[in-house]
Amino acid sequence: MEFTEQLALLQAAAGDPAKLALATADLAFPALPPGERLALREALAAAAIAHWFDANILAVLLQITAEESRVLHGRLCQLTVVEPFPARGETAANVHEAARLALRKALAAERTDWFRTLSERTATHFANDPTPAARIEWIYHRLCSAPDEAASELERLDRDWSGTAHPEDREALAVALRELAGTGLIHARALVWASLCIAWVRVDRGETAQLGDDAHRIRELARDLGDARAESDAECLLGDVLQAQGKLGEAQVAFAE
Repeated sequence: MEFTEQLALLQAAAGDPAKLALATADLAFPALPPGERLALREALAAAAIAHWFDANILAVLLQITAEESRVLHGRLCQLTVVEPFPARGETAANVHEAARLALRKALAAERTDWFRTLSERTATHFANDPTPAARIEWIYHRLCSAPDEAASELERLDRDWSGTAHPEDREALAVALRELAGTGLIHARALVWASLCIAWVRVDRGETAQLGDDAHRIRELARDLGDARAESDAECLLGDVLQAQGKLGEAQVAFAE
């Protein structure tokens, strides 16, 4: 790839963070044939679906052989937007957060079916792993691939974890859910139950009195969706908030509801 081609590539990105991230594949390997550079860009976009990846995860996402995945994994790890992630294994890596979120949003908006397929494959990969990190990754991608079913699965997961999980694991779950909600990739029941999970973690942190607006918003959304269980949970949350604010009469009404 000549310098003029590289310059044209950057100009075409026009400051778009997703396009700039993909351009790093071409800039890092200008001598590769166009087809291989395209495959590398596709691999980078797929790698951005999960919070971390290795050659095995990459093979699952792209449905390619172990050897093809090993080559792509090695090249991805040389890109400026990819860094090692030793907390998930010696060969694990992750796409930098800003680039990862930009690529996820671009895929969800422009290649919706492919985004859901990649999310479904990632969720399936983590489905049978009982470790907390894997359970978080599983539900995160279920919410993107099958949101209505996943909303109920999140309700059960959070209920199970509320009495058994370490606080740091519930906090990590809330962080992942805030990311989904913040990037606008979940709606309806998925958003309701994610918001409830986040709110209850904040209650555990002693922030109950600060959750008035959130509790009202979640309750109204649950009502609009006709999700009685979510509405009940939101009323309980609102009762706790009002009690923490010293509004005991209003709290009693919320608890009764």
